[in-house]
Amino acid sequence: MKLLRIMTLLVFLLMPLSVLADADSAYRKAKDSYRSLTESSQKQLYRDNWESVIGAFLTLVDKYPDSSKAPDGLLMAGRACRGLYDISRVASDARRATELYDRLTETYSRDSLADDALFESAQIYEKILDHKAEAFVRYQAIVDRYPAGDMIAKAKGKAVSLVAYAPAPRALPAPKVSSSMPAASAGEAVLTGIRLWSNPGYTRVVMDFDGQAEFRANFLPANPQEKADPRIYVDIKKTVPAADLVETTKVQDGLLRQVRTGRSDSSTVRVVLDLVSFNNYKVFPLQDPFRIVIDVLGEGAPAISSQVPELRSLPPVAKDDIAKVLDRDPVEAPVKVNIPAASRQPGLRRIVVDAGHGGKDPGAVGATGLFEKNVTLAMAKQLKKQLESELGCEVILTRNRDVYLPLEERTAIANKVGADLFISIHANANQNRDAYGVETYYLNFSKNDKAAAVAARENGTSLKQVGDLELILFDLMANAKINESSRLAAEIQKAMVGDLKRHYSDIRDLGVRQGPFYVLVGATMPSVLVEAAFISNHREESRLATSKFHEKTGSAIVKGVRNYSSDLKLIANK
Repeated sequence: MKLLRIMTLLVFLLMPLSVLADADSAYRKAKDSYRSLTESSQKQLYRDNWESVIGAFLTLVDKYPDSSKAPDGLLMAGRACRGLYDISRVASDARRATELYDRLTETYSRDSLADDALFESAQIYEKILDHKAEAFVRYQAIVDRYPAGDMIAKAKGKAVSLVAYAPAPRALPAPKVSSSMPAASAGEAVLTGIRLWSNPGYTRVVMDFDGQAEFRANFLPANPQEKADPRIYVDIKKTVPAADLVETTKVQDGLLRQVRTGRSDSSTVRVVLDLVSFNNYKVFPLQDPFRIVIDVLGEGAPAISSQVPELRSLPPVAKDDIAKVLDRDPVEAPVKVNIPAASRQPGLRRIVVDAGHGGKDPGAVGATGLFEKNVTLAMAKQLKKQLESELGCEVILTRNRDVYLPLEERTAIANKVGADLFISIHANANQNRDAYGVETYYLNFSKNDKAAAVAARENGTSLKQVGDLELILFDLMANAKINESSRLAAEIQKAMVGDLKRHYSDIRDLGVRQGPFYVLVGATMPSVLVEAAFISNHREESRLATSKFHEKTGSAIVKGVRNYSSDLKLIANK
């Protein structure tokens, strides 16, 4: 190790002094930003703040890869990702931290920080991702590679405690490779699984990946001469399928016959949807983690069924690591929906109310520790009760307890049950604690930075990714009920401001806004997102904690829905 340090020092001494100074300055600035973030519980609530810090460290690494600060930058970027996970509880944030730690170990294997990065990566695999085999491999790698390092004592103890999880003898892995995935070349992503919500009139297919991927979708009409079904296929470049991904899975839901997965060439995965019937389809990506969503619509409106919206995993649960985790944890089970079997009648008969966030995703957190996920659930339950009582509509909650639901699952539930309206309930947040007020959103291009910032927070993405999402909305908005959604948003906003002013002082009308919200993308009915109040504002946080505010807000939303539906003569007879 002493000789290594001397050699490393000689390399750095040969570098231009200006480069060394610039690298040191960039690292100090990034470190100061990290320190400022970790010292502010308020700043930590916003993903953009974490992404900014992570980006600063990674910019340093990319710009000065040969400087002495590059390994430090990777280590700190990994720690920032781990810190983000502690707030978000989104597993992809933890996995991203392991990727950065493992990148440090691979790229700077002789640096004194390499064993520290291996240890921190192993800790995440052991304690967060519950992947004991990968944790053991990393602890053992410290023992084998860095016997003189400062982590050797801790690593030895950990390796001994996890020896039962030791995999069969194999070469030490490339850091991104897990025991359930094939080795992917540099720059390649892995298609880790496929999920679908199945219905004779509407099916949503979601492909999950461990990283970003380029793709192209195509449709082939039926060919009676070759006895070929109509089919949609998606080619994903620089991607490999997970080793346990089932190649062909029968669906037979009246719309989709089967899903097939294969390799069209050595670096391209092709996913094919063989169709029974077909009317329209749309394909779009979502971020963090990256996934590709395919919505397929059959002839006519989505059928109404008394069955539970079915979330299926490909491969089956027994072969899918993610599904195994979900299967062990009943909190992650699909939402049960009880719908009376009845034919669809004209009028506003079914509304889906979505309680924002939930489970491992707490949403924004107030100064006193109030979680947005708890507030939205209480408000959603109150709204359901009032809508059913006052409008005679059937109301379905996307979640009725503290359960995590991916954003794409929420509109999939609404589409599957043929809902007439989709209302997503949220509590707003802002770095400025003086910010307060009521605002209502519908899906469209964001017209200002504030709307984009709200969309980034609710989507759990960066502002750049919100901009990327806007680019694909051209293909989605034709069937997104934009005009009806804007009218619904206007009626709800007007009723909330007017009614709440009669019971509370300082109700500010922030208006109706447009934004690219993941939770609204793909909805086939008028849909809105309601930001009832600012949980980051002390006065409004105290209101959000009370059942009185939930009741008054619910009553106002019901009034807005009534006004909207009355204008369109949509209210169903009891």
